[in-house]
Amino acid sequence: RGSKDKIFVVKINPYMPDKLITVGIKHMKFWRRAGGGLIGRKGCIGALGRTDTMMCAVYGWTEEMAFSGTSTGDVCIWRDVFLIKTVKAHDGPVFSMHALEKGFVTGGKDGVVALWDDTFERCLKTYAIKRAALAPGSKGLLLEDNPSIRAISLGHGHILVGTKNGEILEVDKSGPITLLVQGHMEGEVWGLATHPHLPICATVSDDKTLRIWDLSPSHCMLAVRKLKKGGRCCCFSPDGKALAVGLNDGSFLIVNADTLEDLVSFQHRKDVISEIRFSPGAGKYLAVASCDNFVDIYNVMSSKRVGICKGASSYITHMDWDIRGKLLQVNTGAKEQLFFEAPRGKKQTIPSLEVEKIGWASWTSVLGSCCEGIWPIIGEVTDVTASCLTSDSKVLATGDDFGFVKLFRYPAKGKFGKFKRYVAHSTHVTNVRWTYDDSLLVTVGGADTSLMLWTYEMEGHRDSRQCDSEESDLDSEEDGGYDSDVTRENEINYTIKALSTNIRPMFGIKPHLQQKEPTLDER
Repeated sequence: RGSKDKIFVVKINPYMPDKLITVGIKHMKFWRRAGGGLIGRKGCIGALGRTDTMMCAVYGWTEEMAFSGTSTGDVCIWRDVFLIKTVKAHDGPVFSMHALEKGFVTGGKDGVVALWDDTFERCLKTYAIKRAALAPGSKGLLLEDNPSIRAISLGHGHILVGTKNGEILEVDKSGPITLLVQGHMEGEVWGLATHPHLPICATVSDDKTLRIWDLSPSHCMLAVRKLKKGGRCCCFSPDGKALAVGLNDGSFLIVNADTLEDLVSFQHRKDVISEIRFSPGAGKYLAVASCDNFVDIYNVMSSKRVGICKGASSYITHMDWDIRGKLLQVNTGAKEQLFFEAPRGKKQTIPSLEVEKIGWASWTSVLGSCCEGIWPIIGEVTDVTASCLTSDSKVLATGDDFGFVKLFRYPAKGKFGKFKRYVAHSTHVTNVRWTYDDSLLVTVGGADTSLMLWTYEMEGHRDSRQCDSEESDLDSEEDGGYDSDVTRENEINYTIKALSTNIRPMFGIKPHLQQKEPTLDER
């Protein structure tokens, strides 16, 4: 066992792979391999002070030298297991450290990257991560100046820096700082909305930020705003001028889509707002669904609640308006497909055949006879997390708990419909949305906090260029473009089996199967 408290870093000695160091809460230990195990020795502080919490560590220019960054901003220099010196490096914890050929680079909570000589005698140069220091080619905006630096690496003569705010920057040693990519931070991303007329989208996350993204080739963040609470849903108004955002404390707000400044806010619920939708046309009404099983309908112009939809036995998962703005379709966590008259919220009973005849302004439902084929053979009620239908009502995109993005022909009637499957997210896909012209599909992942863009190409017009995704089948001529992965998916065991393959190749006959020579007694 390494320690009773958390261990933050394990570093193997590059000169002697049999040795390693571990650092953590009030912990600095030097290990060497002995037989099939490890023997550890605590770092000897001596008269230089008490054991501090170590946040990072790196080996130096010889096998004996090691360096660690502390929670108080110091760098500790070790020879073998003995502390020989401490150097003040940052204001606040030193979160990251990287060894260069001739020196070191460190990053701290103070948002400063520091270059050092090979003995930490001299700080050669510092780079403050600030908005004003960003080079013109940067893709996006910094959430704040001096973000906490959590990771540092070196590549092609540049310093790569990862921040607490989900930004990756490239620092040129001569000075310019370029923002390469950014995303949401801690928590999960569920809220996604595409603009009704422009190639932009909005996302909202548990990290308490609302962000606007450019979906044109620049693929950068256009605007960001901090919120009082995390959010799980958002929606543009039909004219694209307003953006409604549902928050995790039961409140919601409507902001100006250009400036992200508040227009109005309400709170009638205490549980998470799970879905929010403007009515089509003039956007006169706003439907707000919450995890306490209710849908509230508000008149946007008068800023008053005019109806409550009651009768759901579980939390609301999806919601759609009909094209007249007078009927709401609601899905719940109990696999209920419910209908409510707007704006009063009176519950309606509509046969499944009639549902198909209704013109819907959008379709994000995962229930009903039109969507029966999207459900996998083996699955729970909540396995398919999101869906979205193209404006021509021909292709239904879905996202699921297994990280798959799938395309189905619509309507997907009958069980286990044919589909195309694509893989990019590392965890469950929480939301999918087509852009206004159906040229792109936008998807967000929950725990991977990523926003993915997919180009939609009509059958017969697909380019031969290489794809980033794993396509389930390319023999589109045989079956009209939608292969049946049903059989294959039926055979997949989604339960992760640790070490299901051998760690090393095995040869010979297993001991219990070997032919044994009879002993003298047996003879």
